Amino acid sequence: MYAILTKQFRFEAAHQLPNHRGKCARLHGHSYLLEVSVRGLIQPTRGQSDDGMVIDLEQIKQLVNEIIIARVDHYNLNDFLSVPSTAENIAHWMWDQLEQQAPEFAALLWRIRLWETASGYVEISRAEREAQP
Repeated sequence: MYAILTKQFRFEAAHQLPNHRGKCARLHGHSYLLEVSVRGLIQPTRGQSDDGMVIDLEQIKQLVNEIIIARVDHYNLNDFLSVPSTAENIAHWMWDQLEQQAPEFAALLWRIRLWETASGYVEISRAEREAQP
């Protein structure tokens, strides 16, 4: 049996889109909500700590905090992104970081949803990643 697990993370970050025609051209910040979802087989019962789990939620928390949150929380995203710091590009950057630094975990990665505001988010799924030209 398969299951999808999702863990939420919050962080504050600044960015600007210099070529934007609106107010986003100015430096500003967001209170982001990041949702990281994984999909995998539920582990059988064999007397192990992860019996009945796809992955321990604590492991997701540790990996995402170390690889993503520690690098973005209270930083200017323009200081290290090589592409415009749109929500779309930030979400793809996050997926890339997880793939590069935790490939075993990234194999389970199913979706990244990044809320830039309370009413707007971008969603990157495995299907979108695999459909990239």
